[in-house]
Amino acid sequence: MLNIIEDVVRFPEALEKGRTITRFYHTYPYKVYQASCVLRGIDYGFSDIEGMFFRTTIDIGSEIISPYEVKVNITFGFRSREFDKRTDATIKYSLFLQQTYNP
Repeated sequence: MLNIIEDVVRFPEALEKGRTITRFYHTYPYKVYQASCVLRGIDYGFSDIEGMFFRTTIDIGSEIISPYEVKVNITFGFRSREFDKRTDATIKYSLFLQQTYNP
């Protein structure tokens, strides 16, 4: 069975290094065999050579912790040379879980 979970995370405005939000999904009685996210990672902006105007990093990854638990890490950062820009973000992603019923 394929289970698709739509989720949104909100990073409040802050001035600090790249930030990570971790979400846990408990799937009992459905055993997870494979987990993956739709938005895997985006990194865009000007390079330091072209100018230090801005650069954004977004990364999403999933990991099966146990047969009944999946962990998703969402990282966001907005910077010039360092992660030093005060910003907020809303990131949408879909988690795909390949599962079987196992009571």
